[in-house]
Amino acid sequence: MKFAILLGAGASAAEGAPLQNKIFQTYFESVQKTKSIHIGMNTELATFFYQMFGIDVQNENLETIHFPTFEEALGILDLAERRRESLKDFDLENIAINSNRIRFIRQYLVLLMAKVLHDKLETNNGLHKRLIKNLKNEGLLGKTVFVSTNYDILIDNALTSLYPQFMLDYGVDFTNFDSPEDWKRPTKNPIGLFKIHGSLNWLYCPTCNSLTLTPKEKGVIRLLTDFSNSSCKVCESVIVPIIVPPTFYKDMSNVFLSIIWNKVEQSLRTVDHFIFCGYSFPDADMHIKYLLKRVQTNRNIPFRVTVISNHEGKLESVSEMEEERYKRFLGKRVNYTKMSFEQFCDEPMRLFQSRGRLTSRSS
Repeated sequence: MKFAILLGAGASAAEGAPLQNKIFQTYFESVQKTKSIHIGMNTELATFFYQMFGIDVQNENLETIHFPTFEEALGILDLAERRRESLKDFDLENIAINSNRIRFIRQYLVLLMAKVLHDKLETNNGLHKRLIKNLKNEGLLGKTVFVSTNYDILIDNALTSLYPQFMLDYGVDFTNFDSPEDWKRPTKNPIGLFKIHGSLNWLYCPTCNSLTLTPKEKGVIRLLTDFSNSSCKVCESVIVPIIVPPTFYKDMSNVFLSIIWNKVEQSLRTVDHFIFCGYSFPDADMHIKYLLKRVQTNRNIPFRVTVISNHEGKLESVSEMEEERYKRFLGKRVNYTKMSFEQFCDEPMRLFQSRGRLTSRSS
């Protein structure tokens, strides 16, 4: 039997990462505390939030501000770029002084998110490590494929630090494969870890069209903290993140992401049991729904679906709507549990052993 564990934002939130509707507040609280509002990127971001949303991040009480979500802020920029249009004082491309400002702001928002995750996840609860350790002890790690919608490297580090003998297969080739004493090309039944929206430890060179992995390090942070070491080793172009925001207007055209999505589909076709952790099955993730529907309809034997999305303080009405979204799309036999991610990490065998328990809202 083969398993797939899909990790959503709720899994990272259990480790201390803020959800997307808290990312901006968290970042600007740090900016106010360090009085760094007038430093480069922060000045541009402050202008963007003031002109687009009427928010004064320098002088207002951040706890009382209703910030847009990360999805909304990036969504308007992505849509402007897709339509080849500009926003007032934020041009796409021309010969004016503000040319390409939309793309700069987009990159700044991605770096903002990276900085928040970097700071918040420096110390965590070790839940991902507990999950990996328990799966290994039960002989299930080699039978499990991991799919993550998160940009952080919690699951990456849990796998490589605990069991370096298990090679990770991200689904793509990295420039590191050609460097001695560096990341090796996975061989001999590696563990699949497919990060379908990008990752903070991937550095992309748009000139060489190459991808470099920074093992155990959020390499994207170098663009903020060590810019002199943020260039391609071959052509010396500035590297950029591969980050696909959680918006309706996802750009999946990057060649490496296309390869990963193809590898995910091939791998999931052999999976018998899908376990969704901290993933709300949002309407914006139509790409994932399309992928799952292709996998679901292109097989003779149906796969099992278990959802683990409970957490302290979660409203019953939210859970009910979430359950309805899963069952509406994947079928009524979805096992929507009351388990939290913490409980699953401590006792994963409760789900792996309960083959016949497919009742709704089981504990």
